[in-house]
Amino acid sequence: MTSRPPRLPIPAAPGEPAAPGSSLVVEDGRDILLRRPLEDHARSAQVNVFEAARALEEFRAGGGPGAVERAEEAADRAITTFQVRTGEKDVAAWQTAVTYMVELYATRHSAHRLSVFDPAPAPPSLFTPVSPLRLEKISHSGHTRILRAGRSLKRAQRGGDEMDIARAQQAIHEAARLLHHELDGLSMPLWILIVRFCAEIHADNLRAHRAAAPD
Repeated sequence: MTSRPPRLPIPAAPGEPAAPGSSLVVEDGRDILLRRPLEDHARSAQVNVFEAARALEEFRAGGGPGAVERAEEAADRAITTFQVRTGEKDVAAWQTAVTYMVELYATRHSAHRLSVFDPAPAPPSLFTPVSPLRLEKISHSGHTRILRAGRSLKRAQRGGDEMDIARAQQAIHEAARLLHHELDGLSMPLWILIVRFCAEIHADNLRAHRAAAPD
């Protein structure tokens, strides 16, 4: 008796929940930058991401292990809130996404100094460089596309042309596809919102670093 190949799940149609139990509705056909943003689904989670980033920067600036603990606690609150508010609860995927968000936002605070010699939290912290849940290790191509999208968004916001918007949206979609392939516990529409959120953080960081640069 020959075995049949596994049946692939049928993607949700526009107007339907992105995944079983998800609070997100599929918005295919709308520009990615016109969709309801991730922070609208979980505003307090966004606040916790920023709190974790500030605590992580405090540790790197010599704040000691207590600062790492505060960063971990804020990141854990963000993970839990994102799970509850989106209805999509894959722990490993959210740990990967939130750690990346925190690390990205933390670079904003280091614009005034060289960060190459920053201390690293010891394992098993989410923020140790050897953590298996580092997005840039799980999908380096996804990571580079997020940064590419952020650069395109920055150019567009500084008076670039429509092609910059198109490039940003294409890079966001490609990054989301790559990450969904590796971490399919979150739906593709949710990964698109996560990647857009990260790309917007990176665009803001680039502006902050430019403003901090000496004349």
